[in-house]
Amino acid sequence: MTGIAGTLAIWHDFFVVAAGATAVLLGLTFVGLTLHVERASLDSTRRGLALASGTSLVYALLASFALLIPEGVPYAQGVVLVVIGWLGLFSSTYALRQVWHDPERHVGRYGLVFQFGVPVMATAGLFLSGFGLGIGWPPAVWAVGAVVFILLVDGIQSAWDLLRIGFV
Repeated sequence: MTGIAGTLAIWHDFFVVAAGATAVLLGLTFVGLTLHVERASLDSTRRGLALASGTSLVYALLASFALLIPEGVPYAQGVVLVVIGWLGLFSSTYALRQVWHDPERHVGRYGLVFQFGVPVMATAGLFLSGFGLGIGWPPAVWAVGAVVFILLVDGIQSAWDLLRIGFV
């Protein structure tokens, strides 16, 4: 196996584990958010963190699913990743705007750049990786693996911050 097919075979187990872990964490985030909504209202900081956590985890899950398409069709997988990346760019910047202008936010501007800038860059990476898969460039699979990991870590961090400020 050479090219993209061989690279996808190497990364198959990673994307299976990432999809499972992301699905579980996404479910736990919704449970935590549900408990949080009952205890406090959702101001713009909490809405932004909830949106950031949910979207990071959803995009990591969708990207993992895209690369688990049986007998991968790189062009189709590339198109799916371009769409996911494009949607991610808009939703990540929307989440940042929710929090940036809130005078009562619980996160400093440096924290905002880290929490919301990382998903913007990661979804841009999905967008560009989709083009790489579309033209048959094997390193694009490695880039998607790195982006999925980054989105997973960012989703966990945002969910943790959401729960942490929920009880302050």
